[in-house]
Amino acid sequence: MKFLDFMEKRVDPFLKIKLTDLAKTLAHSSSLEVDFAFHSYYKKDQDLVTVSHYWTRLLDNHSIDGMKSDIYLRAFGNAHFTDYHIVNDYFDKLKQMVTPSFRKQLFCLLEDIRIEEAALAKRPGMIHAFQARRDLFQRRFRERYNYHKERKEWLDVLFCAFYLQLIEKPTILPGAIAKYKPAMREVALHCRELPDTKAVEKAVQFFCEELSDDFGDMTASYFTMHEESHNQADDKSPSQKKNELASTTSKETEDKEEKDAHEEKMPTWQQEQEQEGDSMLQFDLDEGTKTDLIGEGERQGDSGDQAFAGVQGASRDSDGKNYDDQEGLDSGDKPIAKLSSSQSLGDANRRAKAIMKPRRKPTPEEIDVYKAIKADILPVQKPLQQSIKKAIEQKHTAPRTDLHFGRLNKKLLRVLTDDNPRLFYKKEEESNQWDAAFSLLVDCSASMFDKMDETKAGLTLFHETLRSLNIPHSVTGFWEDALSADDQEQPNTFYQVISYDRSLIPGQGPHMMQLEPEEDNRDGFAIRLAVRALVRRQEKRKVLLIFTDGEPSAFSYSENGIVDTHEAVIEARRRGIEVIGVFLSNGEPQEREKETMATIYGNQSLVIPTIADIPSYITPLLKKLLLKSL
Repeated sequence: MKFLDFMEKRVDPFLKIKLTDLAKTLAHSSSLEVDFAFHSYYKKDQDLVTVSHYWTRLLDNHSIDGMKSDIYLRAFGNAHFTDYHIVNDYFDKLKQMVTPSFRKQLFCLLEDIRIEEAALAKRPGMIHAFQARRDLFQRRFRERYNYHKERKEWLDVLFCAFYLQLIEKPTILPGAIAKYKPAMREVALHCRELPDTKAVEKAVQFFCEELSDDFGDMTASYFTMHEESHNQADDKSPSQKKNELASTTSKETEDKEEKDAHEEKMPTWQQEQEQEGDSMLQFDLDEGTKTDLIGEGERQGDSGDQAFAGVQGASRDSDGKNYDDQEGLDSGDKPIAKLSSSQSLGDANRRAKAIMKPRRKPTPEEIDVYKAIKADILPVQKPLQQSIKKAIEQKHTAPRTDLHFGRLNKKLLRVLTDDNPRLFYKKEEESNQWDAAFSLLVDCSASMFDKMDETKAGLTLFHETLRSLNIPHSVTGFWEDALSADDQEQPNTFYQVISYDRSLIPGQGPHMMQLEPEEDNRDGFAIRLAVRALVRRQEKRKVLLIFTDGEPSAFSYSENGIVDTHEAVIEARRRGIEVIGVFLSNGEPQEREKETMATIYGNQSLVIPTIADIPSYITPLLKKLLLKSL
């Protein structure tokens, strides 16, 4: 798991999903991605829109509107109204010009103003977000104006004053740059009427013609724009462009006065990549050799137990980001079933490999421990079984005669004596009262070291109760090998201590005592594999429970682990599987922890405040699930 820190700053993953959906709709691109970065920009060749981290730092109710305004400008404005051929040419010219940073940022600012007007003409409903953007930026640039003025950074002062002039909140220019006020007014007056990107370039050239070289260049960075990659031929189709591996070579100038480098940008370097990454916490390789799948062996999978036998991601050409058709190999020589197109492991798990750990016989010590736990839960288990049996008896003894429909009764005299005669009955039909299967997933991450014993008590209660009612079930521990995980492969071990086929056989319980805290946890991957096993079952009702003590944490999984797990839960529920998250806390859970569970599992989550309360909380949950199966 990931240890939760109440001081940690992060982007709400579900806000990111909403912004991504909005961007895809506006850009008419199903492959468009949204990320957070120091600046907001649109990378046409990478189908990427970034939202500025400036909005995430604001303690303001309008910060969401600010994020939306970034999406409107990039996914709608830049995507539909910006001519990137002009952008490419102009940025090439800047390399031979003085004050390139000022010229580039002024170009970006004027282009934003132009495409804002174009966007509002097409979609007037965007006005609310753009107005919030102006209000927030007005305060920001007025503060920055004073900041740069104190330090006599005159081009920075001029740029801040330019923005205030554009939004009709002008300020007085200090004497050193006062002579540029008329040209600034002229550009600001006609900026919203500029017809295209070329006109923006001419406006920047007009203003900068008389700009003195004595001021140096801007020291801060407020806006940026990324040109289209030069090595991308225009005659290639969009599908060809999307499938190519691309590397980003641009590096933004940073505003050192405003940026916290530890929170907003974590540059990475790899042997293949000699330049720093543009995006925050971006660890994926952007260059590399495309390889084919690993192995070709396959066999028809059987029900349940072989679902975890081994699934391995492979880096190969794919259609967009669909990794459904991966083949897998076990860590040994055993081939396993090929994944069908409906059995996606998720984009975040494309390099995850599932390894099935073989079962071993329980030791005498493990058998003794299980017997002790079984004796401890007996006072809880017996009342639970009695209440379940009572519910069954009530169903069997419920009246099946004197009905309004069914088979005609022989007692027909009531036709004459009763106003509303009940003349029908139904035969007692034989039915499988427990047409259900349960799958129990156990987070075996390192942070479970102080909760595993109590978790085993809850698992024992489940196992003994389900076995007494002849309900097939499985118990599987999962963890990721943190030491072996890298960019190419992330081994995930699954230890199925109780399988569906063996769950009703006496003497299986002690195997659960073999579960121990290990390393990391990739919950979304584990849920998808458990679902693949459940959907092969013939039972009508299928239930998946995940026992965990925190949000997912694994290699390159911190940023998207919550989203990936939530998507896995949604996919499972769409396939008719009831998914319940059981959060195990060691003390009163924090609000952040409750929100995380609610975010992933919705209202079908159970938060257990202390490990000592596990049996008392598990009992009503189990009773509710069983009674729903009647």
